[in-house]
Amino acid sequence: MDGRTILTGAAEKWRGMGSTQKVAILLLAVALVVTVFYTGSYIQQANFAPLFTQVDPQEAGPIIDRLDAMKVPYRLTDGGSTIQVPKNKVYEARIQLASSGALLGGGIGYELFDRTKLGITEFEQQINYQRALQEELRRTIVQLDAVEQARVHLVIPEKTIFTEEQHPPSASIALKVRLRSELSSAQVKGIVALVSGSVEGLNPENIHVIDMRGQVLSEDISADSLSGVALSQQEVRRAYEKELEKRVLSLLSPILGPNKAVAMVTADLDFRQQESVINVPTGDTKVVSEHEIREESEGTGTGGAPGTDTNLENPPVYPAVGGETSQSHSREERTTNYHVGTLVETTVQPPGQLRRLSTSVVVDGPVSAAVAEQIQNVVSVALGLDSERGDQVLVSSMTFDTSLQQQLEEDMATAEAAAKERERAEMIRNLIMAGALLLLLLIGLVLIVITAKRRKPIISVKEAEGPSPNPGSVIVSGKIGPLGTVISVSEDPDADLSAEQRDIRELARKKPEDVAQIVKLWLADK
Repeated sequence: MDGRTILTGAAEKWRGMGSTQKVAILLLAVALVVTVFYTGSYIQQANFAPLFTQVDPQEAGPIIDRLDAMKVPYRLTDGGSTIQVPKNKVYEARIQLASSGALLGGGIGYELFDRTKLGITEFEQQINYQRALQEELRRTIVQLDAVEQARVHLVIPEKTIFTEEQHPPSASIALKVRLRSELSSAQVKGIVALVSGSVEGLNPENIHVIDMRGQVLSEDISADSLSGVALSQQEVRRAYEKELEKRVLSLLSPILGPNKAVAMVTADLDFRQQESVINVPTGDTKVVSEHEIREESEGTGTGGAPGTDTNLENPPVYPAVGGETSQSHSREERTTNYHVGTLVETTVQPPGQLRRLSTSVVVDGPVSAAVAEQIQNVVSVALGLDSERGDQVLVSSMTFDTSLQQQLEEDMATAEAAAKERERAEMIRNLIMAGALLLLLLIGLVLIVITAKRRKPIISVKEAEGPSPNPGSVIVSGKIGPLGTVISVSEDPDADLSAEQRDIRELARKKPEDVAQIVKLWLADK
């Protein structure tokens, strides 16, 4: 049986159907097409997975062109910023895109020098090197989790033989931070160190980093070292205070209830580093050495008049007045060395010593004096306060303003209710669609069954009259059946026909070939 015969038979069956049956079949076909469409869409959506998310249009173009060349089906969602491919081709597509260079973000790095050009000047070579270096730095920076996109601009002055005329290089970096992300000062410092180490002669103070809102991120890094040390000390002090505040709240929350107390701690820390050395004698003294000197002398001499004449070469001679005199000298010196044991004590005081601690606790609602005193004692012991050091704790009671918190809770409840309502509406819509499709299928089946029952001929069974050719059998349309009965149509199909129509029908039964030939001639004439 060929296709033409099948089509002809189907057309004849379609013409032989009633209008009700045709409508039922059409409804059934429409329901089947809609069901297949939605089922296929759901299956196709379930089989797709994100290949890349948050893709810029400039980067999405080469990726889509490459996917078309690879004959990989894809879908664009989230306004074109997300590219989805079949789940079983995600990793294969990423590898092929990476190897083809479609993921380079549209820039050209050191692969710019893979293409050799003849006749290129030194200036063009320098510009190409600067472009390639900028792109390579950009590719490295965007690997950070918090950075979505980056632009790097380098200023590399031309080298000269005159040192006084040589200008230092500089760099500017613009960063696009991902949503709900933030770059820490350590990460910005790392970016500055990366660029500084990649460009010859580039100092960190000549590198400027900004975000897309125009905020300077490298301002703290370019500050002097003293400011950096002071900032670090403030961070240490604040971290210590927050830890103490957390301990106080964790102690009071089970007693007063959550969000019923607020604690603030102020710590006075000494960041000076001191080192002291003390030598303490210890043990018994012992004589190590002893030295003694004694001198004695005696003699006589002539004295003269003191003055200028005594120092002349030929002074005048005068008779002695006093005559001879006697002289004597005596000196005694004694030295004793002792050995004494020495104990050397070196004390190093690390920075960050606590000098004073002040704590303030505010409790929600009225609190009696006895309860306030108990809270003060508990907090003092928990923090290890020292009255001699000047530590103090203050407990007071005030009524908290919770209007903002209530507003936030109401907004969150409203958003949650709206989300649940959307989910419920989505579920109802899906159920309605499924129910409508099922109802269409049921209606189609019922109409087909009803139409088939209406077109079924009514057959009555009656006993055969007269002697049967074979007792115990029936005659069906001229045939003998079992049970000795005759099955015949209740109505004669030729009862309403005229004599001419009956003759034509009889002729068609006896000579069907001749009747068919006559009908063909009639159709040919028309």
